Amino acid sequence: MKRSKVIPIIVLVCIYTSVLYGQNQTVRIYGSAPEYKNYALVFEHFQNFINQEQSELFTLEINEQGTFDYTFPLNVTTYAFADIGQFRAYIYLVPGKEYHIKLPPFRPLSQAQKLNPFFQPEPIVIGILNESSEGLNARIRDFDHVLGNKLRNYAVKLITTKNKNLAKAIIDSLETEFPNGSEFFRMHKHFSYTSLALLASRNKEQDVVQKYFSQFPVFYNLPAYWISFKEVFAGYCHTFFNKYHFQTTITYGSIVDSIQSSPFFQRPDLAEMLALWIIYESYHENLLAPKTALQLFQQAANKTNIEPIKDIASTLYNRMKILMVGESAPNFKLPDFSGTEKSLNDFKGKFVYLNFIHTDNYACRKDMKLLKKIHDKFYRDLEIVSIVIDENYEKASQFLNENKNNFNWNFLYIAMQGEIINNYNVQAVPLYYLINPDGKFVLVPAPAPEENFQEVFISEYNKWRRLQLRKPSSSQKTLFGK
Repeated sequence: MKRSKVIPIIVLVCIYTSVLYGQNQTVRIYGSAPEYKNYALVFEHFQNFINQEQSELFTLEINEQGTFDYTFPLNVTTYAFADIGQFRAYIYLVPGKEYHIKLPPFRPLSQAQKLNPFFQPEPIVIGILNESSEGLNARIRDFDHVLGNKLRNYAVKLITTKNKNLAKAIIDSLETEFPNGSEFFRMHKHFSYTSLALLASRNKEQDVVQKYFSQFPVFYNLPAYWISFKEVFAGYCHTFFNKYHFQTTITYGSIVDSIQSSPFFQRPDLAEMLALWIIYESYHENLLAPKTALQLFQQAANKTNIEPIKDIASTLYNRMKILMVGESAPNFKLPDFSGTEKSLNDFKGKFVYLNFIHTDNYACRKDMKLLKKIHDKFYRDLEIVSIVIDENYEKASQFLNENKNNFNWNFLYIAMQGEIINNYNVQAVPLYYLINPDGKFVLVPAPAPEENFQEVFISEYNKWRRLQLRKPSSSQKTLFGK
């Protein structure tokens, strides 16, 4: 269908799929939102909750009159939330239902918010004009509100006294106030109660894991399950490796076997999900080398008989493989501070010392003085590319302009391309990578300028040169006559 103008996009992100599988049904979403006329809402969903991988679900278009009416297939109860300007709006969708929704007032992002890759919108409930107080959205909203108040009122007492009877009394009062409900709502309550149980627990495995996880299947797509899972098992990789000492090469099977040696983890799906979590967490905590973690995810994908585990392991493997030595560095296109757009591919033919910085950060400013020395010494063979992630473009531009005689290498601005943050796993700055002239990772991460980078670079450069000298030139015939 032809369009006479470009339609702005608001990304409606992060669809969570629930535990309640049923027959193929549809959901209808309709309403009026004049402020959003000619916008398109792109619905996405999480492929898994460990690293929150997203993919597009469908697109809802709002017409020139500001109305919308869209029906789409859905066979599971789904929790969706959307980034709409400054808001993150959310809603639970039940198969077979119709939702007359009211979108929040449109508040566009400020320039600073647009340019800040770490900006987090304010959560807000999407209004439902045709749902009663007994509807799923209303019940979860009210339950979460009351539970939040209970936690605020009793948290200190539960922590200091470890009074499990008090925690049970609070849970009983919530059950009295919010009885029965759908299976989705009951499971939402069940896993939400772990926050109370943890506060009163002296033995996490016995008091929490046994009661809330051991006898239940893994609810791969239930938000409350994963909030609870990550809260309960945060840091579990340290506990695991302190408890189990592997005398031989660690394998996915040996991790699962060790987990199942505990009576609390006899369910195969729970044991294997915990194994994936341990590998994922250990990689980010530097307990496992990237190559080892990658091999373990590959083993999980190949050996498990549980399809959701296979899918999650494959997703984690593919995501981690992006940042492996020898793999092509993810390309990007970003503007420099004169407005000229540059891509990573523009620098092929030279080594690239890629770094992520914030110009207000003390460590980054300190490194920039050392980067100048590296640039002046190796500029013929090494491009320094600094990606600036400041939320205030004008302030960063002013700082670089004032220091343009000292900092004379490539500075690119992150703009709104938060995907680069994910692709390069930027969790803190400064962060460095070394990429060879063919665009492939050499060091992940690379040493900082003060961490003997010059010696390391010279060594890597000489290795690369020796490899090039062994290759026949394009005009030189090989033994095969090519």
